[in-house]
Amino acid sequence: MRAGDIVRFKPPYYISSADGVHSTNIEEVPWYIGLLVEYEKTYKIAVVYYPDHDKLLRIASYHVEKAGIKDQLSSDNRAKNR
Repeated sequence: MRAGDIVRFKPPYYISSADGVHSTNIEEVPWYIGLLVEYEKTYKIAVVYYPDHDKLLRIASYHVEKAGIKDQLSSDNRAKNR
């Protein structure tokens, strides 16, 4: 992953609970779409810009994946439904 990539990520608890997902089980939390700002290989930390809350989030790398075409289509559909 490089800076500028569109990624999907599992947010920290306080972000997902603000969006109405009240679960401590990480598998039940939906994937969110954001922009990768920085990836620190030595610490395995990704800094992701999350535009819905206008925040930079530092997330462990095992909760961040590069987004594919299916992720882009699902986020477009969500934007149309708002």
